[in-house]
Amino acid sequence: NTWPISLVSYVYIRKDLSHITNPVSRTLLKAFANALFDPDYIGLCERYGHIPVPEEVKTISMAGLAELNWDASEDQEWTFEKSTMPGWGQGDYVISDKRKSFTLYEADRLADDMEPLIEDLRQLKVEMAAAKVSGLSSGSAVVNMAWGVGALVGGVMLSLY
Repeated sequence: NTWPISLVSYVYIRKDLSHITNPVSRTLLKAFANALFDPDYIGLCERYGHIPVPEEVKTISMAGLAELNWDASEDQEWTFEKSTMPGWGQGDYVISDKRKSFTLYEADRLADDMEPLIEDLRQLKVEMAAAKVSGLSSGSAVVNMAWGVGALVGGVMLSLY
């Protein structure tokens, strides 16, 4: 007893692309526009319960893209890595689903940076426990170690942000 939900997406691209001064940006726009009609990507529509673009619309759209002023002197075309391209897949101007975002890279790097700090913290805990066992729990050694642990934890927290 409901109407079907309909979603139509439009991408408007000016015929004259001279306002995009960076040639890399123009060729990236071209790659994006052509990818919209690539069977590998259009095929994802059905996976999410959508109806792909009808062939007539695809034909009209591709004809419109052919009329755009891409500036043929721009020889740096973008490619899509659909299967592993050893040596080329990680190159410039390659769009690969295997690439990770910088955020994931940075999180991995920070985790690696944390390992020595965590080991230092473990060592300080062992030293504090040894000091307690040897009866120095009320002495200045424990206080100094506590300050050291606090400074280490503070340094760890700062490195995360």
